Amino acid sequence: MEYPWFKEYDLCGIPRTLEPYPSIPTHGLLDRAAEDHPRMGCVQLGLEMTYPEIRDHAHRLANALASMGVGKGDRVVTLLPSSIQFVVADSAISKAGAVHVPCSFLEARDTLAHKFTESSPKALICLEEHLATAEYLKEFMASPNIIITKLDDYSGWSTKRAGLPDVLWLTEVIEQADPRPPRVDIDPARDLETLLFTGGTTGLPKGCMLTHRNIVANALQNVAVFGPVTKVLKGNINVIMGLPFFHSYGHCIMHTMLGVMFATMLIVPDPRDVKAMLDIMHKYNPVLQFGVPTQFMKMLEEDLRAARVIGISGSAALPPTVQEKFEESSDGGYVSEGYGLSELSPVTHFNVSTNVRVMGGRKGVKILNAVLFNPVSIALTRAQARLLGPKRFGKMFTGIISFLNKRSRKSDEARRVEKKATIGIPLPDTEVRVVEVDSGRVLSFEELYREGRVGEMLLKGPQRMLGYWPEPGKGLDEEGYVHTGDVVKMDENGYFSIVDRTKDMVIVSGYKVYTREVDDILYDHPATQLAATIGVPDPERPGSERVWVFVQLKEEYKGKVTEEDYINYLREKVAKYAVPREVVFLEEMPLTEVFKVNKKALREMQLKKLQMEQATEGWGKVSPERGWAGKRFETGPGGAQ
Repeated sequence: MEYPWFKEYDLCGIPRTLEPYPSIPTHGLLDRAAEDHPRMGCVQLGLEMTYPEIRDHAHRLANALASMGVGKGDRVVTLLPSSIQFVVADSAISKAGAVHVPCSFLEARDTLAHKFTESSPKALICLEEHLATAEYLKEFMASPNIIITKLDDYSGWSTKRAGLPDVLWLTEVIEQADPRPPRVDIDPARDLETLLFTGGTTGLPKGCMLTHRNIVANALQNVAVFGPVTKVLKGNINVIMGLPFFHSYGHCIMHTMLGVMFATMLIVPDPRDVKAMLDIMHKYNPVLQFGVPTQFMKMLEEDLRAARVIGISGSAALPPTVQEKFEESSDGGYVSEGYGLSELSPVTHFNVSTNVRVMGGRKGVKILNAVLFNPVSIALTRAQARLLGPKRFGKMFTGIISFLNKRSRKSDEARRVEKKATIGIPLPDTEVRVVEVDSGRVLSFEELYREGRVGEMLLKGPQRMLGYWPEPGKGLDEEGYVHTGDVVKMDENGYFSIVDRTKDMVIVSGYKVYTREVDDILYDHPATQLAATIGVPDPERPGSERVWVFVQLKEEYKGKVTEEDYINYLREKVAKYAVPREVVFLEEMPLTEVFKVNKKALREMQLKKLQMEQATEGWGKVSPERGWAGKRFETGPGGAQ
């Protein structure tokens, strides 16, 4: 079938398919990096560790886990920040034939207890500072094997350890273990590598069963969508990893950079530490930086005049204003956006249009691909990169990108090809279906781009999970699609845009308000630091909702703009029914563990407030399911007019 996005594939040099995918276990990615690119590795807190050294530690830890009774199919939980320890543990668990269950130490104990109860792990690896939490969780484990570490166990310095009896230290376990890993037969297509729990922002977290094939396939898809430039970059660049590895996006990019790009990963354990990222940027000349929108927003508060990095944003919507300001503030750097969900390992889309614009537009891409990425040019550039090393090559490469980006920003023709506020085109072999939200009718691609129709996006592909734990097929429809809950539109070239999530969409007297569109408009206001639009039940109109907006102001605007200013601003830009009933200023916006605005927390906060107000006035009770139980108001419109 000829899909609309194939035009972009052919333009950018992206293969239409990657089939057949290699039948290798996930730890084979580290093995390949260690064998083919032994000088590359990870940098953490001043320590530079090569992939062969990391593989040796993984071999030893795998053997230690096996000696503790961890066998094929058993689960091992990690409560670790982004770190070399996480990389070692992930590969070791795979080599032992076990299933990695990455969890966040930021989560509430009750949430962790739910995940432990579901997965029944035989071992836990965590930081020493979380030992009390580990002891609490021990009762939910199948075996009480707890291994602890300190972040600076893998650093350029060392500190004294607390004298803790009956505790297994990760470094000691590794030192004492046999360097030969256990032999375990793994079927990559059927055996689980990761049990990755969803964020739980819409209910109890569900465990996505991801196989070795899922993880490896998604890593290969992530690289393929960048086109032929990756043939030059493989094994020759440094990348900043400011993502939590326990999150689906960070977990996937870790595998991609380690085992397909063979990059040296510059690990930032604290994803809030923007200054550390900038220090690393100046010292190591990375080509890529992976992050979430709030990180790039925070970077705008710093001096970016020397920044030339290519940012890749995911996990949440990237406001176009942030993208634009990053380019204005940096020295030719820019940010592109991707999309995914845990059930798909997670990446499914990437916005290649920014790369097309930087390379001079559609004509420029064809010329540069022909001149720079033919077999002879690739061989010469790779030879030069090996002579220069990742730092100097990174400086040279980002200098070229900086020049191209600055030039493209002056070209109206080049700028016209860029599509902002879009998640991009599907990755190779990703199957997309769009259905009407109300009827479930399948919409043709022609209906989407010719008639401007919107619908819920359904996805499947080689990166799609087996199902929700512990039942294969659970969470999939009869044809194997995952229903994303995201309402999308698509243009003639196959670029998808998220209009809203079905659970975030607000129904006002039968009219649909797409909150993401309102959010994007709010980010265009110069005073906005963070923003969120939600719906709450309308007590005057059963079955209807009211629009509420929450804003965290930039420091310099506090006391200078009012809530009414925002309402007037929106009155000029949205339909009357989408104008919020009220705008609330917050000192600090609630965020999830990966720094996405937590709309669930905002809804709960607003519902509690409304319930208290109605209880004191003797009215009915708010229902979170878009309704109102009790007396009906007889006054006032449904929203601001």
